Amino acid sequence: MAFGRPGCGPCGQPQQRRRLLGLTACIGVLFLLAPWLRMFAAAGYGVAWWSLAAEVHWARPGSAPAPAQAAAAAAVPKLMHQTWQTKQVPAKWAAARKSCIDLHPDFEHRLWTDEEGLAFIKKHYPWFLPTYVAYPYSIQRVDVLRYFLLHHFGGIYIDLDMGCNKRLDFMLQHNFTAPLTHPVGISNDVMAAVPGDAYLAHIVRRLASWNHWLFIKYIQVMFSTGPMFLTLQYSMFPNRADVGIIPADVYGKYDLSGDPVFYHLHGSSWHADDAQFIFWAEKHKTALLVLGGLLALGLAGLATARCLILRQAAARYSPLKTPIE
Repeated sequence: MAFGRPGCGPCGQPQQRRRLLGLTACIGVLFLLAPWLRMFAAAGYGVAWWSLAAEVHWARPGSAPAPAQAAAAAAVPKLMHQTWQTKQVPAKWAAARKSCIDLHPDFEHRLWTDEEGLAFIKKHYPWFLPTYVAYPYSIQRVDVLRYFLLHHFGGIYIDLDMGCNKRLDFMLQHNFTAPLTHPVGISNDVMAAVPGDAYLAHIVRRLASWNHWLFIKYIQVMFSTGPMFLTLQYSMFPNRADVGIIPADVYGKYDLSGDPVFYHLHGSSWHADDAQFIFWAEKHKTALLVLGGLLALGLAGLATARCLILRQAAARYSPLKTPIE
């Protein structure tokens, strides 16, 4: 005697197909969300690290260098790098560039064009060329070029929309130097390094693996090549004693309470409309976090209720053991 549902036939096949389709859909969604999940996890770690356990070695004008810092100062070449699309610097930034050149007559000053940057990567870092040319946004190439220039030549890099109020000799006291920025971490608009610096070697080796499509330009740039990428790599770099951080009052971009070494014209020439949304979200982050938490709880409740309903339905209509002659 056999048992089964009358007239069912291969009744398990539709259910198996649905399960397979559901599993395939879940895998596809996870694949699409993987870069975002990695970004959120890294951002959470980075913010927590900077908020709770940040190891910071300050680079401030007038501070007496330790022996190791004095050695770094001797190793950082007096070379100042800047980049632009062509050799024709926009008039709005000409005075800012001149201020840095005038204060550093003993430095070599080099303005790199996009064409020269591409030739430089081809010659010195050919292994990175596929990633370099594949970046969807030109600002990503601008970001990474400064890392590779400092790694290869050493010296100081400074954005064209930044001017100098004083000499930058204090930036020569560490193997790598960058400014503290808002709301967390370090920025890449002004940096200094010795040639072959270990921290720069750490980040350039990781650029390709952080090149993800994140749909929103501002977020993609910040986390793949920009300041957030630099910040997260700093929090994961083991030898931070060789990295000097410029304090906010010396940097002078968000804190004007001190005697800033730099002045800022706030060019942000690469920002699009999405950046304004990000700034708005940062301004209202508390309310958005509360709303996001409530929404997540609501969705979790709905998902739980649906699972319970489906489980009850499955139990109610499970196959009956019916004798069939």
